[in-house]
Amino acid sequence: MYTFYTLYGHLSLKSISHLKVGMAFKQGDLLDDLGKPDVNGDYPPHLHFQIIKDIQEFKGDYPGVCSKKDLAFYLNNCPDPNTLLKLRNILFY
Repeated sequence: MYTFYTLYGHLSLKSISHLKVGMAFKQGDLLDDLGKPDVNGDYPPHLHFQIIKDIQEFKGDYPGVCSKKDLAFYLNNCPDPNTLLKLRNILFY
């Protein structure tokens, strides 16, 4: 059995207030609302989905970007989500 963590970034701050670490979701469940640009780093609304093998000492958040010198670690620790999801026409980078 494998344990992994998932990060759902750029959601509306108001809509995530009820979420707790370890909550389970089923296929088709509505997670929450996308955040507007002012809570999204001025990016258009979108979901940042990330799979994490080793959460390290992080609580409540995890880096979604990294420096070039740390890239090999994060590519290994955060596998491509499409390996599990098998979605078509979705850009993962």
